[in-house]
Amino acid sequence: MIHQHNGIAIHLYDLKGIRMEPQEDGGHLIFEFNNAIILMEELESGRWVERSYRNEPVLQYYEDMVDLDANFKTWVEVWNDFVVN
Repeated sequence: MIHQHNGIAIHLYDLKGIRMEPQEDGGHLIFEFNNAIILMEELESGRWVERSYRNEPVLQYYEDMVDLDANFKTWVEVWNDFVVN
């Protein structure tokens, strides 16, 4: 399921974690994702093997802590609803 809120669209199935990184006035809301697992054929042996590739986090900057905290809470609620249902 892809969910959009406040200009960010996230595929919730791949989401591993959400965290805040506060700075002086505001800060970043950071979405971390599970690694992408891709099945690939090894040329030498012809065997199929799983390869794991890191997904880069998505960062959204908020200019004040109130907005950062409110968006963090909203995204955690959205993610929780997805996991429960």
